[in-house]
Amino acid sequence: MLRWLLAPRWSAETGEWDTEGDALRRELTSHANDGVISSAAILQGLLSAGATGHEAVIGVLALMTVGVLTSAGTAFGEASAERRSQLAIVADEQRRLAQAPEEELEELVEHYRAKGLSEELSRAVAEELHAKDALAAQLDAEFDLDAPATAWWPLRMAAYAGLAFLAGSLLPLLLSLVLPTGWIGEVTVPVVALSLVVSGWIGSRSEHGRAWVAILRTVVIGVVVLGISTLAGSLVTF
Repeated sequence: MLRWLLAPRWSAETGEWDTEGDALRRELTSHANDGVISSAAILQGLLSAGATGHEAVIGVLALMTVGVLTSAGTAFGEASAERRSQLAIVADEQRRLAQAPEEELEELVEHYRAKGLSEELSRAVAEELHAKDALAAQLDAEFDLDAPATAWWPLRMAAYAGLAFLAGSLLPLLLSLVLPTGWIGEVTVPVVALSLVVSGWIGSRSEHGRAWVAILRTVVIGVVVLGISTLAGSLVTF
């Protein structure tokens, strides 16, 4: 997984930017950041409120459980909805091709004409693609869709999201387990900030932009959330 996260920004097969891989890497990095920041924030808030190390660990574990389930559930719901939409598009295109194949062919010709091809070339390309696989040609031209996602895709996305959140939230939990209670608050902020620097750098590889922008954004968000949580905790006492 780490090797994949650190993979080049381009597809090894085509040499072009791997947009689908970039999107997945950004999503997983976002879930991991959520895990790091939310776990560290609840840890800082509980300690500021006077919680013991044992109570802080319980709080982080509860947050991790809820966060993993929420991230996985959200990812599953989004992926399921997208897959249903894709299946509906495929069914509609199949119906249109069955009822009016000539009209669909003309739509394909118009698509390539709008792309800048001549009338003759547009028709030649459309007819050849239509004859080979009319449904695939329509899906690609109208919806940039190769094929609907498999039935396992929502489950896979849910697992990825849950594991990413879990991986991120493990760092604050480990700090609360191995450090004396009095040191946890002092060590958590710099360690979490360092982890967010790494996370921001990994995320920048999928943004095709300057690494320092992604790193600064990630670290600032994390530090601000930690500060708010610490302040909120200091206003409450156990």
